[in-house]
Amino acid sequence: MGPIILLIIVVVMFGMAWFMNNSAKKEQKRRIDERDKAIKVGVNVVTGSGFYGKIVAVDGDAVTLESPAGDETVWMRAAIQGAAEIPLSPITEEEAAAEDAAEAANAATNTDETLSEQDAARDGTDDSADTEQK
Repeated sequence: MGPIILLIIVVVMFGMAWFMNNSAKKEQKRRIDERDKAIKVGVNVVTGSGFYGKIVAVDGDAVTLESPAGDETVWMRAAIQGAAEIPLSPITEEEAAAEDAAEAANAATNTDETLSEQDAARDGTDDSADTEQK
């Protein structure tokens, strides 16, 4: 390989590195500008770690977010990824109470079954083996 071909390869490699670096910086600046536009009181946002909340106060680099449960936490401005709707389905209090009752009944049933299996194992009897032989 001649020195001219080697020089051309080096120039092309530096050109590709510069182009990729430049486009990455533009993309990063665009994301930062988009995030900064979204940081306003009352906007629903998501953080980089996946926390969803509503902005209730902005003080310099400190952003106070309110969770769907009503708790307030303080985050750095850089931790905010952007605007996002909180992914919760609205249910009524009656539906929530019905779900809680169903979960409690299911937990009680599972506990009773586990206790009867433990009693059978302790006594040396196995009800499932008896039903299989019949």
